[in-house]
Amino acid sequence: MKKTVSDKLNSNIKLVSWINSKGQKQLSYYLKYTFNNQRRNMKIGNSATPIQVIRKIGAEIEAKMLLDPNYDPLAKKEIAKSPTINDAFAKYKNQLNLNKRKTTTEIIRQYEKDIAPSFGEMKVKEISRGIIKEWFDNLSMRSKYTANSCLRILKTTLEIAIDYEYLESNPANRIKKHPEVKRERFYTQEEKISIFQELFKRLDEDKSLLHSVSFILLLIFTGARKGELAKATWSDYKGDYLEIKEHKTDDKTNKPRKIWLNAQSRAVIQTLQGEKRLKTILGIKNPKRLWNSVKLACKCNDLRMHDLRHSFGTISANSAKIQTLETGELMGHKSLDIMKRYQHIEDRTSKVNIEKIGEEILDGVNFPITYQ
Repeated sequence: MKKTVSDKLNSNIKLVSWINSKGQKQLSYYLKYTFNNQRRNMKIGNSATPIQVIRKIGAEIEAKMLLDPNYDPLAKKEIAKSPTINDAFAKYKNQLNLNKRKTTTEIIRQYEKDIAPSFGEMKVKEISRGIIKEWFDNLSMRSKYTANSCLRILKTTLEIAIDYEYLESNPANRIKKHPEVKRERFYTQEEKISIFQELFKRLDEDKSLLHSVSFILLLIFTGARKGELAKATWSDYKGDYLEIKEHKTDDKTNKPRKIWLNAQSRAVIQTLQGEKRLKTILGIKNPKRLWNSVKLACKCNDLRMHDLRHSFGTISANSAKIQTLETGELMGHKSLDIMKRYQHIEDRTSKVNIEKIGEEILDGVNFPITYQ
């Protein structure tokens, strides 16, 4: 059954709510008006549209009807619309695909999740700084980093709208992002031992966790990015290293990424040899569920999976005494490309270095028989 409530400032604007067949609550805004003695309802927004925008749309339609008695908002001849934010983002998406940006999928995901519900159907010319600021503040309550990232995407979308002459100026330009402090979180020696013990205990209790445990161990021992390991196939396995053709920096270096494997990493991969029927070495995309459970049990809930990579770099530099450039080579940092022109890191150097780091990481840890 539908329930209708009138807006406090404009009684012609109605908020209609109902429960759909899936049991989900639905909300839509309608403008009620009369044309040629017929009462009509025109949908002007949904629950994601700010009420200020709803009222503005309603007021503009009513003003047009007062000025022109023959104006019917629902008439087909008036359906033609000016470009929406979705139209502008479609242009942005085309540019991302044209430039083969590695972040395209993530940008689209963030737009569809946090931007499109509020602005997608809004006309580009109707968006204002005040509306964007209110949306930004609301999103910031959930996550300041997400709000910053989405604001960057919206700003770029509006810049593209200017390029196509949909808009004259960017209303998002003067909205300040939150200060972003780079994380410096690494596991301590105690946390490291606790994490290993928890992983091995769970694997001993439940062998079905082999792939998830192995994924986390490779993150710890190689310093590789999660996405790189998730994509690794058996044909990428070269014994001493994994050779990944599609990776985060291939648009910069145009070279395959070598993930060097120490004895511990090789032991983990060899344990998975019986799973070659799977398309990838690890067989899963993300061990997030296990990791969240393990770090909670180890009382290091603020330690992200990506912090395992940070910890690898720290151990390399501080404990294994490996030079910064050589550590960057192991971790696949693109920012070292210019320096590499003047100093070539030989494969044998990387092989020796990765073994040093593996020994340092394993300090104080008893490797289980499963991986021996």
